[in-house]
Parts: sequence; C-alpha cells; structure tokens
Amino acid sequence: MVAIAIGMFLLTGLVGMYIAGKTSYNTNEVMSRTQENARFAMDILTRYLRLADYRPDNEDERQALSPSIIDSVQGCIVGSNCGAGFAGTNELPDTPLADSHAVHVKYTVPYGGMRDCTGRGVKKNDEVTATFSVGGADADDPLALYCGASVNGADVTTAPLIQGVADLKVDYGIRTSPTSIRYTNHKSDDDDNKLPTAAEWPGVIVLRVLVTVESGDETLSPMAEEQLEDRPDRRFQTTVQLRNRLL
Repeated sequence: MVAIAIGMFLLTGLVGMYIAGKTSYNTNEVMSRTQENARFAMDILTRYLRLADYRPDNEDERQALSPSIIDSVQGCIVGSNCGAGFAGTNELPDTPLADSHAVHVKYTVPYGGMRDCTGRGVKKNDEVTATFSVGGADADDPLALYCGASVNGADVTTAPLIQGVADLKVDYGIRTSPTSIRYTNHKSDDDDNKLPTAAEWPGVIVLRVLVTVESGDETLSPMAEEQLEDRPDRRFQTTVQLRNRLL
C-alpha cells in the first residue's frame, strides 16, 4: 500500500509536469505564430505601399500611359468614409471590419515577372491598384488582412493574405513645407487630426502603419487558451516612406 501511494504521488507529479510543459510549449508556439503573422503582414504592406505613385523612368513610356496616375495614395475609415469617394471601394472585402482603416495605392509595374498583392501575374507598365484592409468573406469568417487588386482598371480580385490580423490603422504624413511633416492621428477626432483632405492627399509622403495581431488561437487546449485570455493583442508598427513622391 505504501509503495502504491508513493507511486501514485510520483505519477501525479509527472502528469502535472507534462501538462505544464505542454501548456508552455503551446503558448510559446502561438506567440511565435503571432510574431510570424505580424512580420508577414508588415512585409507585404511595406512592399506594395512603397510602390505607390511609381511611374516609368523613361519619359516616352511615361507619356504613353493613359490615363495618368491619379489617387495614387488614399485612405478611409470603414463605416465612416469608405464610400464612392474612396478610390479603393471596389477592392474591399465583402465584410470589412468597422472602424478599421483601408489604404489604397496605385502604381505602374516597373518590370516584367512581377505579381500583384493577390499573386496574379502583371506585365511591365500595367497600372495596378491595391487596397489593404481587414475583414472577412462574411460576418462569421475569422478576421484577416485582405488585399484587393485591379489591373488596368478592370478584373478586381480580392483575397485574404494572412489570418489573425485584427485591425489596421494608418497615419498619413503630409508635407506642409520643404522641412516639415504633419501626421494625421487615428486616435483623435480633433480637426487637425482627421484624414487628409482632397487637396492634401497628393502631399502625403509617409505612411505610419499599425497592425494588430490576435494573440489567441482556436487550436489551443482550454488551459493554454485560458493563459492567453488576459494577454492583449499584439500591436506592430512601421513607417513607410513613399520614395516615389520624394524623387
């Protein structure tokens, strides 16, 4: 009886150690996946946002483009002003996330063999629009970072890029003089911090992007999920310089 009692005591300890180790492993794996999702989202966003307002270096090619690029950088707040006045309305997901931001860029393809943000092949000097936002195919879908793309004004394709992205916010840096920039601020409703006006969009030269990535995972065990419940979603920020507007 004593041996059985000792054995049960040791077995209970071993089971507890296994559960703790497994929970720690699952938690670390989810946090690693969160960081990986954020890195991928940031990489995709910066890659295509930097192309905004790109036009061919060759003057003859530039003159041949018709029509010329307009609305090459624009943004909106979903549920507030993403209507007909927003150039990327047609590229939004079916169910965009209310109060998140959408950002639209337009560029010409610099060389052959490239793909748009949805993975579709494009040719040199094609005019591409790309709109990034957060949403889902329907209200029950998990949130994801979406890209909607159109080539030469037609064939709109919308596709999820990475799941687990819970929000997107964009601040716009507007050049107010040769030596100063004014940032809009999505955290404030003050008159000085609203979205740029129609006259200000051409002066936007910097985008400050804030991506929120969910920390939880529906594949976790209940114990691991409970440990993550009190953890806030992770926020990642980067600044993208629109070099084509600075040249």
